[in-house]
Amino acid sequence: MTSLPSVSVLFVTKNGERYLDEVLRSVRAQRGQFRVIEILAVDSGSRDRTLAILESHAVRVIRIPPQEFGHGKTRNLAAAQARGDYLVFLTQDATPANTDWLDTLLTPLRADPAIAGAYSRHLPRPHCHPMEWRRIVEDELSGRSESCLNSGQTPDYADNPAYFYFFSNVSSALRRRVWQEIPFPEVEFAEDQLWAKSVLEAGYQTVYRADSLVYHSHAYGPWMNLRRHFDHAQAVSDLNQASHLSGWHLLPMAWRVARRDLSFWRWLKRQGRLRVGLRWGSLALAWHFAALWGIWLGERKHTLAPSLVRRLSLQESIKRQ
Repeated sequence: MTSLPSVSVLFVTKNGERYLDEVLRSVRAQRGQFRVIEILAVDSGSRDRTLAILESHAVRVIRIPPQEFGHGKTRNLAAAQARGDYLVFLTQDATPANTDWLDTLLTPLRADPAIAGAYSRHLPRPHCHPMEWRRIVEDELSGRSESCLNSGQTPDYADNPAYFYFFSNVSSALRRRVWQEIPFPEVEFAEDQLWAKSVLEAGYQTVYRADSLVYHSHAYGPWMNLRRHFDHAQAVSDLNQASHLSGWHLLPMAWRVARRDLSFWRWLKRQGRLRVGLRWGSLALAWHFAALWGIWLGERKHTLAPSLVRRLSLQESIKRQ
């Protein structure tokens, strides 16, 4: 009888006590055609109960100083210490929605050796505010309801490569031998998309599994939303993607913010949630403005003073915590 494939579930953690216990309980509850042989976390200086929670779930922990953290570098460290046939990355605030999250995520990798990795669909948490809810279920490549296979060999790849190499390490599974051939680039942000771009252009494929579900959302206010979009935009700029915001000036931006806010209210109406929207009215406008202003600034990172970049970057602030 063929033995079941082995799986290493890998985390990078820092001050993750809010959701980490429920995440690990859900990982332990997974069922399917695989063997979870280890759970490993690389922690970069947690000061809350994160380390105690990891210990209570028998997680093997590697500790590094905060200044050594990097999204690609730290995940490579975790992968290099892992022993499984498949490397499953999960963030400390992404809760598997059911007991077949992992089996569903691994299915395409077990079926086809040409598939290098797969990633899950994100769901908003039940008490997520309506702006973030809409961002996830309507705007994100990781929120759509149909699964898809991504290939760099399709004729459409040259016209819109970013659509095909979108990938998310919020919840992902990688074939170990492919990671050994093509590790994550050592970058501060978007290591998952850069990795997917490399594997697609090397002839492999990736899969989006809409039926592998994790709860993952943030309750960011306008300032944190600006900083999140600042980091994303500078990563997009570094990938040399053409942005739909390039060249914007303040008056056109104000008009587009107003249009986005109006479309938010129309969406609420379609959802039958206008009464909910009344509670968020002014904050929604500020939240949408912050997102677009963060993108505008992030695209111009290289023209900004380093001290301002550090102030605007959410990732930089997390390192300093």
